[in-house]
Amino acid sequence: MELEQIFRDAGDERAARALKGLLDRFLDPAFGALPKSEIELVILAALEEIGAISSEPGVYELVSKLRVTRTKARNLIYERELRRLSATELDSRVKNLLKRPIIQKAGDQFVLEVENPLVSDHLRSKVQSLGHVSDGSFSPSIVKLPLDAVVALIELYIPKNERGPVKDALVAAGAPDTSFRGVLKAVLKKVASKVAADTGEALLDHASEYISPIVDAAADGLTDKISEVFPEEGEEAG
Repeated sequence: MELEQIFRDAGDERAARALKGLLDRFLDPAFGALPKSEIELVILAALEEIGAISSEPGVYELVSKLRVTRTKARNLIYERELRRLSATELDSRVKNLLKRPIIQKAGDQFVLEVENPLVSDHLRSKVQSLGHVSDGSFSPSIVKLPLDAVVALIELYIPKNERGPVKDALVAAGAPDTSFRGVLKAVLKKVASKVAADTGEALLDHASEYISPIVDAAADGLTDKISEVFPEEGEEAG
């Protein structure tokens, strides 16, 4: 890390602001009173202030710039975000992840790439609270969810008063008129089939345009979009 160049780019005012913030925290409540882990977070904040790291650094950025291990980098991000993100903000991050899954096994497995370890823990906690399991054995930044878990999560994040219009829009598009969760499940299976037919890929990463408006409960225009994944009568037979 070329600190001399970074300070030149930051300018005197920004550098002074970073130094003031660092000293304010280090001297509170008294010199040397902060534990090592807190000092590291204070220095991380100062590095962000002068532009040495980005406002939301990924694991590899910290590994390469700070010359720490991946485990250390993930711990730094976790502790930093724990102090910055509220439960509402964490829910918002999870919702955004649900909008752009990679679909595997003909729609039976959904893969989410979660770089932020705190968001990953929040996601897994939500899944567990809904009575489902997640698989993160392949990589700490990859979460695999079964279809039923994704359906339950999407239902959770759609307010109850907005589920009726969303369901009506999906049924009008061709989904079977069952429970709200049943409708979501049928639609996601069809999305998987549609994307597979269009791309011919084993990993299907083009489902966002169909799933995103559902997660956002954007009922307007939803029928027209989702009708693309339901064939016209007789089309499947042909």
